Formats: sequence, structure tokens, C-alpha cells
Amino acid sequence: MSNSESYPPEFRPLMSEKSTETGLDRSKDIDIPVIDMEHLDMEKLREACKDWGIFHLENTGIPLTFMSQVKEITESVLSLPFEEKRTLFGVNSPLSYYWGTHTVSPSGKAVTRAPQESSGHLFEGINIPLASLSRLLALSCTDPKLESFRVVMEEYGKHVTRIIVTLFEAIIETLSLELSGDQKMGYLSESTGVIRVQRYPQCTESPGLEAHTDSSVISIINQDDVGGLEFMKDGEWFNVKPLASSFVVGLGDMMQVISDEEYKSVLHKVGKRMRKKERYSIVNFVFPDKDCMFNSSRYKPFKFSEFEAQVKLDVETHGSKVGLSRFLSNP
Repeated sequence: MSNSESYPPEFRPLMSEKSTETGLDRSKDIDIPVIDMEHLDMEKLREACKDWGIFHLENTGIPLTFMSQVKEITESVLSLPFEEKRTLFGVNSPLSYYWGTHTVSPSGKAVTRAPQESSGHLFEGINIPLASLSRLLALSCTDPKLESFRVVMEEYGKHVTRIIVTLFEAIIETLSLELSGDQKMGYLSESTGVIRVQRYPQCTESPGLEAHTDSSVISIINQDDVGGLEFMKDGEWFNVKPLASSFVVGLGDMMQVISDEEYKSVLHKVGKRMRKKERYSIVNFVFPDKDCMFNSSRYKPFKFSEFEAQVKLDVETHGSKVGLSRFLSNP
């Protein structure tokens, strides 16, 4: 099997086109803050959240040998033939396979987008609701590849959940907010945690992932050494240079509301650029409980389920997410 056959059929003609450098993204390099989780500097964390909305997180306590396992099994599963992935992660699976759109609900269902002038985003992914991984056990017994993937992702989810809880509590401390146990559980709902593993073809001029903010509280990104992640600061696009053995943390829309806009969600994308090899990323999204109520001086009171429903409607109607501006108390 050629490598192209592991990608969706509509990707293959674009992957074989002769590449030029016309229209490629020319974002600038910049060093984003680096936060040491082993020795948390609260002032440095506050500045990273307030001034950047994105930072590297290192010394997280995940063994490097395990991270190598995660990389190996992710690349192995995403490199399976296209039709096999569709079957493995089809209607009977709690996991779902998607391609060409980043607008995927926490349950893994791709949202139908209104037609746009610009399309053709070349990447594919597997949506993994952490609360549903145990349901994969019955299906994975007959497929060693699926069983290995389930075991590794389940362990990875536990590691990242530990990181998220510690980091969230530290960020809340930088805001001098006092939250009850129920509020913390609502903001970091275990029932809605999602991991998405994604792959981008090499040498393509098509956009990888359009500019957007995440609907999450926090997003934890494990990008490989290929790079490609970009973010906007002060009206300019900058590259997030890969830093070995670290994660990239991005603040999401719900953190912007929790902080009453003291911290902003980060606008980011995977740009249109030449890649010498495939790009892989693993993203953990921390969503609130659907019934979690948000109250802020800058926004009308809303439940997270209402925000999700509005995002879905905007994508279906306009082709893209409008976001928090829909909920401003004084638009």
C-alpha cells in the first residue's frame, strides 16, 4: 500500500500536485513563555496567561519512554488504510474518524459547514472521548492494533488529566478566584474530556487548520518536531517553535469568561506551508460540563450547552465559528 492510500481519497490529488512557494504563510518566529511544572512560578504563569494566552509546559512528569509509545501507536493507527480507519472508528465505535474539518463536537460528530470560498483543509483525525474509552474494550479484543491504541490512550489521558487539574488550580490562583469543589468539577468535567490525534500530509500547499479559538477551558497540545502551529499576538502571526519534551498550552474561550477577560483565548492555526514530512499532533481539550453555568460581568449568563449549540448553528449557517461575541452583555 502506498502512503497516499492511507489518506482520504479527496486528499490524494492535492498531495501529488507539484509544490511551489506561492501563497505560503510567512509567520515570524518568536519564543513563547516556558512554564516549569515541577517548579511553578506563579508570577511567570500569570504573565504567560495575561500577555500571551499560550505557553510551553515542561517537566510534567510523563516518562519519555511512554511518550515514545504514544507517538508510535498514534502514527501506526493513523497510517492504516483509509477504509480500515473508517471501519474501525465507524458507527459501532465510541471513537470517530474525521477529515477536512476541525469543527467536531466533543462527541466526535463533524458539524456540516456552510459553503465557503476557501476550503480543502488537509488533515485527518480520530476523536477520543475519554469517558468512552472503556466501551472500546469489547471491540478491541478482536483487533490487537485497536487494543494497543486503547491502552496507551487511556494511560495518556490519565497523565494529561493530572496535568490539567494542577495547571487549572494554579491559573485560578493567579486570578485570586475562590471556587467551590462543585465549580471546579463543572469547569473540568471528566465526562467531556476529549483527545484528538491528527495527521497532516507532507509537502502540501493547502491550509492545514484554519484560524480559530478553542471552545475549551484549556487545550494541551503535543506537537511533533515538524511544527506548524501558529498563533496571533498583537495583530501578527507567529510560529510556535517545537520544544523537545514539552507541551503547548493554549487558553480557550471558557477561560476567557472565567477570568472576566483578564486572560484571552488564543487565536491559532496550522498554516499553509511546505512540510518535508508528515505532521502529527495530539490535543487534549478540557470542556466544562454541559450544564455548567457561566456568569461574568462582560457576558450574559449562559450554559456551556448553549454556547456549543450557538457555535454549531454559526458553522452550519456562516461556515465558521463566531464565538463569545454572541454572548457579550453589551454587544
